[in-house]
Amino acid sequence: RMFLIVILTPVLFLLGCQSRLIYYPKPYGERDMAALRKAGGRQLDYRTKQGKQAAFYIPPLTGTKDSTHRIWLCFAGNGSLALDWLFALDGWDRNCGYLLIDYPQYGLCEGEPNPASIRESSLAAVKRLAEDLQVSVEDFKPRLSVIGHSIGSAAALMAADDLDVKRAVLISPFTTMTEMGRRVLGWPLCFLNRHRFDNRTHLAAIVKKGAVVTIFHGLEDDNIPISMSRELAAAHPQAVKLIEVPGAGHNDIIGIAETQIATEIKQ
Repeated sequence: RMFLIVILTPVLFLLGCQSRLIYYPKPYGERDMAALRKAGGRQLDYRTKQGKQAAFYIPPLTGTKDSTHRIWLCFAGNGSLALDWLFALDGWDRNCGYLLIDYPQYGLCEGEPNPASIRESSLAAVKRLAEDLQVSVEDFKPRLSVIGHSIGSAAALMAADDLDVKRAVLISPFTTMTEMGRRVLGWPLCFLNRHRFDNRTHLAAIVKKGAVVTIFHGLEDDNIPISMSRELAAAHPQAVKLIEVPGAGHNDIIGIAETQIATEIKQ
């Protein structure tokens, strides 16, 4: 009986508390909303099976018509919010628009985050923006690109696969969540993972459809090893470019590689 208790306790803990180990949702404050207004952005409300959701659209500064400019779908890391991207936008191409997408339970969004709910919310946010710009989703698709950091790379790749996006920038991606679990929990507990993000599969899918991908990864990243990005890039040498960033860790890479990321977005 004691042997079973010792074996089953970590299993039950991982199954019951897994989301808390992966996601770190937090709400918005008034400063975040003030930053959105200062950036000239607007809140887009919509609903999914998870309940009320909200994304944020930052239009181009140049007066480019909404029917012609490129739009980047932006996905933050698991400890960040969509509006955290605002600090980077000043250095990015402002001839583009940016749709900043939160995950269920993050910011103003209801529900529970998991691969399926994140995927549903991302597609619904794009549909809501298409309605806001008075264009069809099909007409909208050729103008879309994606950028994501950490777990946001997984969200970006799922959206790119669903929407046939041909341009992606990934920052500090992992291969699969199960392999990340192996690093933290070891074998065989890693196979208890219920949040099966699979960047290897989705990257292969979008490359097969003609996507061009740039990956950034910090050489000092202690959270996600750069070996994972090297593996992803090596699998598709003609379509994926890996930029290794000296001195950058997991959370500071966006600031350290700001100029290089901006260059990739402008291209």
